[in-house]
Amino acid sequence: MILRTSLLIFSIIFTFEVYAQTFAIEFTQGGQAIKVENGSVHLRKEPFVIHTTLNKLDGVFVNCAFDSVVYNGAMQRNLPDFQSVGWKVSVETEFNKDQELLIQDQESYCYWFYDPKAYDWHRFDSVTVRKGNSVIGTKTIRQFYVIENKQTISIRDIQQAPLYLSFFSVSGSFNKENAQLEQVQCFRLYFED
Repeated sequence: MILRTSLLIFSIIFTFEVYAQTFAIEFTQGGQAIKVENGSVHLRKEPFVIHTTLNKLDGVFVNCAFDSVVYNGAMQRNLPDFQSVGWKVSVETEFNKDQELLIQDQESYCYWFYDPKAYDWHRFDSVTVRKGNSVIGTKTIRQFYVIENKQTISIRDIQQAPLYLSFFSVSGSFNKENAQLEQVQCFRLYFED
């Protein structure tokens, strides 16, 4: 009986530790929460904010693209060339000074992180909120930057829809080639007049 109870307690603690590192994504526009229905996010052609809650997690990988390659791979938990994702991270401005979302392909990712012990900057807007073991970083989006052709597009001028937006966390290390895909959240962004 004692052994069984000990094993039960150990498995509960182990499960809590494994699943304790999570993230959550929310969208607001004009100060109002945007409802996500079946992964679809309908936005006006105006600035919006992506709220990223990191719970005991340093950061999340992000890919935003016109094509669905990474989106479909993330949904199926089979990202293209996954072990090299860490080497394909694009450079974004500190504290989101450009207030833009990079539009990429399957060869490019962003990493939105918060690690004040190692860095005195991050990719979110300058103000972050700490709640216990969680950090909420906001990223205001006023424009897009298409990496492929180095073109800036205002939200008002975005024509192609949807934009495929994928977030995922990993455990392990890309350096040691033992990275594992953990949590995944994917969205389709639609922009309407």
